[in-house]
Amino acid sequence: MTEEEIKQIVKKRYGQCVEAGGGKESCCSSGKATKNISFAAEHTLYSKEELSLVPEASLSFSKGCGNPTGFANLKSGEVVVDFGCGAGIDVILAAHKVGTKGQVIGVDFTDQMIEKAGQAVADSGLTASIELIVGDMEEVNLRDGFADVVMSNCVINLCADKDAVYSEAFRILKPGGRLAISDIIYIESIDSRVEEQFKSTWAGCVGGTIDKEKYFGIIRNAGFSEISIVATHTLPSTELESMVCCPGPEFTPTPAKEDIDSVLGKVASIKFIAIKPARI
Repeated sequence: MTEEEIKQIVKKRYGQCVEAGGGKESCCSSGKATKNISFAAEHTLYSKEELSLVPEASLSFSKGCGNPTGFANLKSGEVVVDFGCGAGIDVILAAHKVGTKGQVIGVDFTDQMIEKAGQAVADSGLTASIELIVGDMEEVNLRDGFADVVMSNCVINLCADKDAVYSEAFRILKPGGRLAISDIIYIESIDSRVEEQFKSTWAGCVGGTIDKEKYFGIIRNAGFSEISIVATHTLPSTELESMVCCPGPEFTPTPAKEDIDSVLGKVASIKFIAIKPARI
């Protein structure tokens, strides 16, 4: 598939997910994300207090693999851009942290997700602090040196051109600005045939997954330094089975069981920070 075909497939799947009410389950838990569920597992990191700040319009569509606002060290007055904001859970949490003097921009290329995020932002009473943009992470309509922080939650793995995404993040960050990213990587080599099978249908969060060394090579090549890994969570079988057909088996073809089994223990969610040097 071409990069444009991949984009259209991802956009269609997540748009259908919103139209269907969020799908049968979250990609990262055994049930839907609601205020009645405590996400204590390492791979999510949302506290009860954080969940209480987020309207149901966001929680019901949570498809992330972490909580970038939990380790981004956001400060009052900062400008934050969320690449692939989905239904808005992280932009809302970020807005609470940066306060009324700060600003949060949510970018997503799925119209239905932005519409759902807009509903959640309105319900949260944070419309003055949050702006939502329908746009491509590879070419965001924001000026150079705009943001203090670029964050993303389990979205960059879906992109075919990760070099372009991280180059764009570098461009819009201020000197000394930082990334706060949760994403999916391979922590061990996998069979090339299986990798091609995943790519052939762009299977969930593994269709575009690459190995750790290559992933961080892209980040360094974009110009970032001081990469600091916050946490790594190897996906157990239940999470892996959900991830390979995210946002849900109703929308994404499920790979063969033997292919899924062959990568068990080799797929992980990773949380990290990286810095745009103050002097370039």
